[in-house]
Amino acid sequence: MQQHFVILNPWAGRGIAGRHRGILEKALRQNQIDHIITTTNARGDATQMAQRAIEQGYQRIVVAGGDGTINEVVNGIRNVEANNGSRTQLGIIPFGTGNDFIKSLDGFAINDVPGAVKRLAQGRAHPVDLGGVRVDDSPCRYFINGLGMGFDAQVAFEAMKITRLRGLAVYIVAIVRALAKYKAHPMSIVYNQSRVQQRLLFASVGNGKCQGGGFWITPDALMDDGLLDVCLVNNLRLDEIIRHVPKLMRGTHTTNKHVTMGRASQIQVTSDAPMPVATDGEVITTNARNVTVETFAHVLEVIV
Repeated sequence: MQQHFVILNPWAGRGIAGRHRGILEKALRQNQIDHIITTTNARGDATQMAQRAIEQGYQRIVVAGGDGTINEVVNGIRNVEANNGSRTQLGIIPFGTGNDFIKSLDGFAINDVPGAVKRLAQGRAHPVDLGGVRVDDSPCRYFINGLGMGFDAQVAFEAMKITRLRGLAVYIVAIVRALAKYKAHPMSIVYNQSRVQQRLLFASVGNGKCQGGGFWITPDALMDDGLLDVCLVNNLRLDEIIRHVPKLMRGTHTTNKHVTMGRASQIQVTSDAPMPVATDGEVITTNARNVTVETFAHVLEVIV
């Protein structure tokens, strides 16, 4: 029987994951899933735990947490596999605040522990793409769902500071705060031999369909097509931003005259001023000027 290495972030979903540990353990036993559970204590723990698990021979790593924890584990897996060529399967028990990644997967429900564990027991794995980003001279960092530059990354930065709310409410408050702080700057975006050069509110890259806790920014994105979807939004007045937020939440913004949609395997972004960048909802820098994004096709197997 294959043993599952479960990485639990007890603080995911504002502590829901930790409070549901007993339910998780019961579901794993009922489905006769051989497992070991480890818990994270600080940012970055999940990356190190995933690396050690692979080095110890585990072939299945399960994330019990949100998008940020999934991102850490994905980077841990790739840090090892990019060098040794092994193939680790990733399972997901969704407990996070935004849970955007699972919205691109059929049948997943937030905090549905029994349902997610049943998927592990059935063991059907599907290869998906990953995105990779290099900011200025930094090494490559991977993302599984999406990357934001500009205003949407500022929203992620503000959301990190909010501790008393959950779910979509976190991101609504974060948007209000970001509106008061963020100033759009000219950007140059190059992909598919074309260039967009103007003042942008944000530039977003999607491997999955949904980002920001419920905004369908790249609603046509596919995680297994070897490409990343691009959404560029022109700088807008405050009243225009407010008017367009519902469209972003429904994914009906894609034909708007202020929006440019695209699809590419590599994207190069240059900003006239330092800008924030977030991967899978986690801010990785607030002062990027040169960003290179590329796709890594079918490099990770996700249990769906």
